[in-house]
Parts: sequence; C-alpha cells; structure tokens
Amino acid sequence: MSERRNLIRTSVTLASLALLLAIPSLALAGGFQLSIETPAGPSDPQLKDVVLVARTYGCHQPADAKLTATAEGLVNGKRKSMPLELRSIGSGVYAIKQQWPSEGTWVLALTGAYNGMTSSVLIELGPNGKVLPGTRLEEGKLKGVHAKGARREWIAEDLDTALRTSAGITSQGPGETDNNTPLGPITWLLAGLGASVVTVGFVARARRGHASSEITS
Repeated sequence: MSERRNLIRTSVTLASLALLLAIPSLALAGGFQLSIETPAGPSDPQLKDVVLVARTYGCHQPADAKLTATAEGLVNGKRKSMPLELRSIGSGVYAIKQQWPSEGTWVLALTGAYNGMTSSVLIELGPNGKVLPGTRLEEGKLKGVHAKGARREWIAEDLDTALRTSAGITSQGPGETDNNTPLGPITWLLAGLGASVVTVGFVARARRGHASSEITS
C-alpha cells in the first residue's frame, strides 16, 4: 500500500511540473506583437493613398507602444535610409503611405517597443518600390506574405541581406506552416495534459506489475 501511495504521489508531482512548464509559454504567447496588412477598404477616407496598415497587439495597453519605421534602399548601388511617417487612424492602428522613391530597390523596416518587449517587421517591396498585393504578417507570426517578423530590433546586416537578395525576403503563402511560430496556449496545455496522461499510464503499468508480482509470490 505504501508503494502504491508513493507511485500516485509521483504521478501527481510530474503532472504538476508539466503544467508549470507550460505557464511561462502561455504568458509569452500574449506578449507584444505587430501585424501588417494591405488596406482592406480603399473606399475609407482614412485609407486614401495608404499602402500598408500596421497594428499592435498584446497585454495591457499595446496602443501605447512606440513605433518607428524606415525605408531602406539601394539606389544606383548606394545605400539609402529614410524615416517614415506613421499616421494613427485608431487605437494601436497606423497607416503608411509611400514616402520613398520608386527608383532602386527598397524594403520597409518597422519596430515597436512596449513594456520592455520588442517586435519588428521587415517588408519586401516590388518593382518601383510598390507594396506587393496581399502583403501581410499576422499577429504572433514570424513569417508572412512578403514580410517576416522578429522579437528584436533589425540590425544593419538584416537590412543589407534583404536588399542584396533578388526577392528581398523569403515569402510564405497562406497555406504554408510557420515553423518558427511559438506554440500557442492550447498547444502548451495539450502538451501538459499529454505529459500527465503518459505519467498516469506509467503509474498504472507499474501498479499492474506490482499486483502481478504479489499474486505470483
């Protein structure tokens, strides 16, 4: 009987540890994030001449995040960088118009900082500096369509690499899997429950083996 109680106590302890390991990941999944998309309603007066819309997400008040954006380019072999104006059109929603020249190769770099967290987006542009149709990066993703994200500020090497490549940024279609995306809350919860089930199964097998040994003895 004492051995059985010890086995049950061990299973409960391991299950609790599995859930505790999942809790930090649940908290991280709700951290500060940026998304980017092309305007959905061109008839909206606020979206006149707007080529991209950026949004902030996260706990507390992500609308208070500090956002900066630059256009990074190569024009006649020379490196160019220019700050962009982000116009607020709602709580945590910003409109971007084309403020960079059509000559040369360009990418856009957005960085947001909030409550000690950083989220950045790098956006590939097409010929003549135009935003490519369907450009978007969804909330919580690191790969999107003609865009990618990071949980840090972009450095010069990131920007130079994007400009040197022929496509700018590796794009991902709507149906592709984002292998770099952190596991969501449901996934972590299922992982914790799965660990609990495995532990309980192990204990059950141990109990059956113990019972069998008692019978044979």
